[in-house]
Amino acid sequence: MEDAGLLVGDIGGTNARFALASVAADGRPRLESVTQLRCADFPGPAEAIAHFLAQLGRAAPPQALVGVAAPVTGDRVRITNNPWSFSAEATGAALGCSLRVVNDFAAVSRALPLLRGDDVVAIGAAPAPAPGPRQVYAVLGPGTGLGVSGLIVDRGQYAVIESEGGHIDFAPADDTETEILRLVGERHGRVSAERLVSGMGIANIYAALCEIAGRPQQAETPEQIAALADREPEGLAAQALERVCAMLGGFAGDIALAFGAWQGVYLHGGVAQKLLPRLQRGAFRRRFETKGRHAPLMRAVPTQLIMHPQAGLLGAAAMGLAV
Repeated sequence: MEDAGLLVGDIGGTNARFALASVAADGRPRLESVTQLRCADFPGPAEAIAHFLAQLGRAAPPQALVGVAAPVTGDRVRITNNPWSFSAEATGAALGCSLRVVNDFAAVSRALPLLRGDDVVAIGAAPAPAPGPRQVYAVLGPGTGLGVSGLIVDRGQYAVIESEGGHIDFAPADDTETEILRLVGERHGRVSAERLVSGMGIANIYAALCEIAGRPQQAETPEQIAALADREPEGLAAQALERVCAMLGGFAGDIALAFGAWQGVYLHGGVAQKLLPRLQRGAFRRRFETKGRHAPLMRAVPTQLIMHPQAGLLGAAAMGLAV
């Protein structure tokens, strides 16, 4: 794809994805040579991107746009949940291209107008509202951390809201969650939503539930906990996953209220996709809608899960190609 004028990336706490992007005949972004790499295998993004380009046997295109799981406030960027820290300008110079860096969930938000029917799955029965001249959406997703962003569509123009909303304080909803908060707080000090509503949150919640019950842990990682939950559907591992889904619903409702995202809230990421059967059981929507005097308003807000495998790269391409 030598004619590609844009390299796009999606860098999270664990994995980095890269692709070459161009505008297809239908005016939509086209992604080619999509590649996923482990962040731990490279000292920084320059080396990861150089490896990606070397695999293709080509030089960097003139422009690159990369979404990162971190706040982007200037040239220096530090990934929140991995050791990478880099200068966007120096990295671009090393690669021989102009590099723009944005928040990863901001890129996902920009992909929303490009998603088609099979790219999303509804969670709950709230119907999609009639489109108006101005629409506001929120996107959030548990992964290694907890990303949050928004999108305003105003008369065909797009404005992305970058956010570090996953780092707001966690708000417990019952006595068990208050005790979980206390126990996790003893280990980490301040407890953000990300500490509990994320991949690491699955492990933190399970460990806390075991401590509350006075039982030994039988699993350590989110993957082990999910496997144990499948084997013991009434056990503490399964309860931990149900708690994560409920907490995610409460957090998603809070973000909808904060952003005024009455046109919809989208979940994104592999953790949410793996939790889909549990998300659809009802606890997620109950907590999403339980917002006191605003419960009737929340019942009308649709929630959907993004199933597109490369929404971050798609949104980065839309931003970089201005389509």
